[in-house]
Parts: sequence; structure tokens; C-alpha cells
Amino acid sequence: MKLTFNLSQDENYRRIKGYLLDGTRALPGSTGRYLIQKVPVVQWIGNYSPSWIINDLIAGLTVGVILVPQALAYAKIAGIPLQDGLLASWLPSGLYFIMGTSKDINTGPTSIIGLLTAQIIKEVSSEGFTPTAITVAISFSVGIYCFIMGMLNLGFLLEFVSLPVLTGFISAAAITIILGQVPAIFGETGVGTGTANQIHDIFTKLPLTKPVTVAVGLGSMVLLIMLQVLGQRLGKKNKAIWIISIGRNALIIILFTITSFFLNRNLKTPLFDLTGKIPPGLIPPKTPDLALVKRVFAPSVAVFLAASLEHIAIAKSFGRKNHYTISANQELTFLGVANLANSFFGGMAVGGAASRTAVNSESGVKSPLSGIVTSAAVLASIFFLTNALFWIPKATLSAVIIVAVWQIVVSPSVFISFWKISFMDFVASQIAFWVTLFVSAEFGIESATAFMVAISILQTVFSKGTTVTSKNFEEVYPQLEGGHGRQHVQIGTQIVRFDYPIIFVNASRAKESILDAVQTWNLGASPFSDSASGNPDRLWNELGAKRIKFLRRKAGIQPRDEEYLPQIRAVILDFQGVRYVDATGIEALKAMKTELRTYAGEGVEIRFVGLRNLIVGKLERAGWSFIDQGEVEGSAEIGSKVVLYQRLNEAIYANGDVYENDSFKKGAKVELEDTH
Repeated sequence: MKLTFNLSQDENYRRIKGYLLDGTRALPGSTGRYLIQKVPVVQWIGNYSPSWIINDLIAGLTVGVILVPQALAYAKIAGIPLQDGLLASWLPSGLYFIMGTSKDINTGPTSIIGLLTAQIIKEVSSEGFTPTAITVAISFSVGIYCFIMGMLNLGFLLEFVSLPVLTGFISAAAITIILGQVPAIFGETGVGTGTANQIHDIFTKLPLTKPVTVAVGLGSMVLLIMLQVLGQRLGKKNKAIWIISIGRNALIIILFTITSFFLNRNLKTPLFDLTGKIPPGLIPPKTPDLALVKRVFAPSVAVFLAASLEHIAIAKSFGRKNHYTISANQELTFLGVANLANSFFGGMAVGGAASRTAVNSESGVKSPLSGIVTSAAVLASIFFLTNALFWIPKATLSAVIIVAVWQIVVSPSVFISFWKISFMDFVASQIAFWVTLFVSAEFGIESATAFMVAISILQTVFSKGTTVTSKNFEEVYPQLEGGHGRQHVQIGTQIVRFDYPIIFVNASRAKESILDAVQTWNLGASPFSDSASGNPDRLWNELGAKRIKFLRRKAGIQPRDEEYLPQIRAVILDFQGVRYVDATGIEALKAMKTELRTYAGEGVEIRFVGLRNLIVGKLERAGWSFIDQGEVEGSAEIGSKVVLYQRLNEAIYANGDVYENDSFKKGAKVELEDTH
């Protein structure tokens, strides 16, 4: 039998040819958009309002005052010269002005990065390398990882580290950091390494503690906590108290540094351990040792994961809070450039810091321009204040670290919520927590992530999705009269169908697919919700509005026809094919609901179709409120609750008034969105 093969009729060939032709036509415009996206400042600086300059100056200076003592403290965690912490802090904020997509986040040394750096230094220093050289190589390695991921838009790969894994890892890492600082509070020396050894040695050496050191350490902690509590209770009522509270780290360090100077200036042996001499000024740029980079490249994966995950989570959180959109891939590109640049100036690896970001936001920051002011404040400290830093008590720096890091230790209630929502997520969080605490941070996050990936692969292997096409529509949806979904959808109703589990590897894209469908084919409640120019109180960042414009152009909707789109009134989520939703998926759905109501208004209805009882229980335990379709028959007043329907046609026809014309001009062009 003779076999013949006609290439022109081959489906794969036609598909690849189509992709290549489409890509070639889109290449010039896509290249321009890509390059502009990598320098976001050019998109918003022209819209910068002069009235924002005071807010940015105040916020930038405030963060700078906080960043200097934190840089010293986190360098101490890493076990490197304190100068390296300062050298890592001046450049990222300035670069962020050019490359950042969040107005709130501040980038610099963090406690988690300090801990991971310390563990790599401990492993590699025995080979004859200095801590500074190892730190620089780690920063360079992290920069390479971030830069490649960002430039190739591979940020979605970070979603393989789920929320429970990250939670367990951060909590255990925080406890490890605290244990490492306790000996300095008591003036203890010779404490071993590893959690078990540290706990044993700390208690064994208590009789040898130095009373003066204890007084300085505990006194610093008490004052820090008092100022923090004072700010929480009275800060909103009194601006002066708020300023004192957010600047408490700097104030306490200044207070104890002055005290230390007068107590120790005439003594050959200080009463307590001091920070010591810190060289002033910047060092000349120097290329990292590439042989050392090769040695630490693999271990630096843990630093990269911790820095990038924490940074993006913080940026997204404050973006949702302040109603603007960040680009995760662009944030990775920035982290790559910042860490690569830092490595040439002798600095440690950097990432976003939650505490400084919160202060930046509360200070009323309006744009990333505040980063220029923060950089200037750090440079002033490097050039003019290093002599004063000599007298800082080490116990005070340890107190600053302990009080700051204690706040990122997660409450047990969070782990209990994982237990209630998903047993496997709870197990993963415990693997991350206990392995990080008693083995190593690197192995902790890697082993827990491997566990979750394995579990998710097994769950995905045994799940079965349904592909819906025009040929099998009547078979899949026989209850829809006539079998043509787009003729029987109400005006302002958007359907999104899922046929796969919503888990940590796809939760973000699942959320985005819902919002993209709504924003492409429907108008929001506010006249400015999908406009990039008409708002007199325009946010500094309009990436969200620009994305909506892009989605509509991609869908073939002309700008002149956008005003005819219907206002979104109801979103129908067809979950008949969804067998499983994990804790990260639950969080993504919660974020979707918040962002949907920000866009569409509180009155928008969310209707789930075919939601399994197991998933309903998880959502209820996560704070969702549901009512059955029978309880709202003929009523549009459902408050903050979400309606459950058994069949799709019941959800579509919930309030009557079915539109049976496909005319776009009349404001009713609605598509049945298939996200399979």
C-alpha cells in the first residue's frame, strides 16, 4: 500500500503557517509595545501632576529614613559587612522610578533575603571566598534569573509556588531569623547553628548573659513596640504621633547611638558590642567573580524565588488596595536589572519589602518618583553618616530585626484555614514550615513546591474536561432552546466556562480570564472605569484602562463602537466541569470578586452554575455567602451574596428580558466565552 502525504492539506502545517504569518504581521507593532512596556516611566511621566510632588517628596524621605537602619539590620542577618546593606539600598529605588509599575512598593534588602544569603555564605565561605564576594555573586545570579524571566514574560512559572507553601516558608524563615538575633540581645557568644542547637545554646548560656547588653536590647524592643502600638491606636488622629511611629526604627537607633557614644567614647572596651567602623562613600564598580557566580548559581534559586514571589505579592496587594494594575513580568525585569546593577557596586540581593511599602502608601505617595528621593536619602547616609553608625549597639540592631520580623510570622489561624479548605494545602504548608525551620530555607521551599506539583499533576491526570464547539453545543447544553447561546443571553450578562481545576498553577489566569471577558464585552459602572483619559482625578498608573482598550481592539471592537457596549449586570461562571479548587484558587476567586465589583459596581450579580458542594463548602469557609436560586426568584436584591444555579439556562434567564437580536449597534453584542 502506497502512502501519500500532501503538506498543503496538513492541519498542523496550516496552523503553523498561520501563526508565522500572523506573527510576522504583528512583529513591528508588538516590538514597539514591548520596548515601551520595559520602560514604564515614558507612559506616565507626561501625565505627572505638579501637585503630587510634595506627596512624593514626603513619602520618599520617610521611606529613606526607615530604609537606612533596615539595610544595616538585614546585612547583619546575612552575616556580611553592614556597608553592603547600604550599598544595596541606594540604586534600586532610583531604578524603580524608570522601570516600576507600582507607585507604592519599595525595593531593597529584606529579612528573608538576608537569611537565605547567610545560609549560602555559610556553605561556600569554607572554600576561601569572602562574605562580600559571595553576596555579590548571589545578587548577580538572582539578577540573571529575574531578568530572563521578565524579558521572556515567564512570570507565570512562579505560580508553581502556591500560597500555602509561601506562607509556611515565610513564617519558618521569620522564626529562624528571630532565633539568630536572640543571642545578641543577651550578649551571648558561641551559640551554635541550626534551630535545635540555637534553642539549646540560648537557654544553656542564660547564666552568662551581660546585664548591660540585656538592658539595651530589651529596652530597644520595649520602646519599639510601644511606639508601634501608639501609632496603631492614635496615629490616624494625630499626624505627629503617626510620623513618630513610622520612623520608630530610626528614632530608637538614634537614641541608643547617642547614649552609646557618651557611655563608650572614653572606654577602651565598650560596655556592649558596637556596630564598628563602616567605610564612607561608594565603591568603584567591579565585575563579580564569574567562577564564584557559577558556584552559587544553583543555590541562589531559593533567593530568587523568595525575592520575586514576595515582591510581586506585595505589589499586587497594594495595586488592588489602591485600584491600579501592576505588570508582574515588568517587575521581574526591574528586579533583574536592580540586582545585576547592585552586584557591580558590592550590594546584596534585593526585593520588595512589606513594611516599607506600607509606610510609603500611608505617606500618600503618588508615583514612583518618590524613589529618587529615597535614593538621595540613602546616599546622604553613605557619604555623611557612617562615622555616627560606628556607635550603634548591636543589641539595638537585633531588637529592630526581631520586632520587624515578628510581624511576618503568620497566625496559626491561617494554617487552620488551610486545614478547613484543603488538606493537601495544609500538608504542603507544614512541609514548608518544618523543613525550613529545622533543615534549611532552600530545601524547605523546594520540597514543599515539589510536593504540591506532584499532587496537582495527579489531580489533573484524573480530571476530565469537556471541549465545547459549535458541533456539540446542543449535546453539551441541550437545555438552551435552539442551541445557540449567543442568541439567548441577556444584555449585560457575561458567561465564562471552566472545564479544569482552578489551582495554584492556573489560578491567576483563571481570574484574569473572567475579568478580561467582562471588560472586553461590557462597560463598567463608573464612566472612568475603562477610560484612560477622562478622569480628572486620574490615577498615576493607567495600565488597567489601556489593557481594556487593547482587549477590545483585539476582539475587533472599534473605539467608536465602545459606547454601545452594554453595562455589565451579571456574570455567570459555569463551573459544571470544575472538580477541584485549591487555597490559591479560592484567593484568586476572592480577588476576582473584589476587582469585578470595583469595575462593575456593588450591584453586579455573580451567578455560579453547577458548583460542587465540596467547592461551595470551601468558599463558605473562606468567607463567601451564597443563596440558592429559589431564594431570589424575581428579585434583584441579593446584597453581597452570590447565587447558585444548577443549570445554565436558569442562570441566563434569571431575570427575564432575553435579548434575541445579534445587533452590536444596539449594545448587546455578547459572546459565550469558552476558556477551556
